[in-house]
Amino acid sequence: VVCGVLVEFLRSVPVLVMMLFTYYFCIFVLGVLGNTSTFVGVVGGLTLYNCAVIAELIRSGVFALPKGQREAGLAIGLTPRQTLVTVLLPQAVTAMLPSLISQLVVILKDTALGYIISFTELLRAGTTFSTVYGNLIPTLIVVAAMFIVINYALSLLARVVEQRLKRAQRTAGPVAGGAGPTAPGMVPTTP
Repeated sequence: VVCGVLVEFLRSVPVLVMMLFTYYFCIFVLGVLGNTSTFVGVVGGLTLYNCAVIAELIRSGVFALPKGQREAGLAIGLTPRQTLVTVLLPQAVTAMLPSLISQLVVILKDTALGYIISFTELLRAGTTFSTVYGNLIPTLIVVAAMFIVINYALSLLARVVEQRLKRAQRTAGPVAGGAGPTAPGMVPTTP
């Protein structure tokens, strides 16, 4: 119940609010100033929010599995925790891997929100560069192109992983039994 409430709370709070909270927590509670506080603000906010999103992805992936998987693990004498770790989680993570990789695209785009707390990320570096040389629009076009290329590469990675998982599921055949021409000790005959 506590984990569910925490995940729902962190998912419902906007990423920018999380960044501001961790940034000001760093400054006023921990007494950390300068670039470290902005870094901790961005990384802390992104971590809190995306941990909640990934936890929800994993939860939904585990609950989407057939109930027979859990029952089979318990039937062979595994504890509920062992069943979760050895039977359910590997299947769920394999099924959700493309979604998890796609979440990286969201994380990358959300780093631009660090601009609000003066974190020097790609967007801030671009605007700083443009003010020195007086070419704001071309610089922002290059920054947008860089975001597009990086996000497209991550999306491509998600598609490749998804295709490999589908191919692995198609090629996985039934386990050979103890009877028939594939039984141990028998030589298969060719027509």
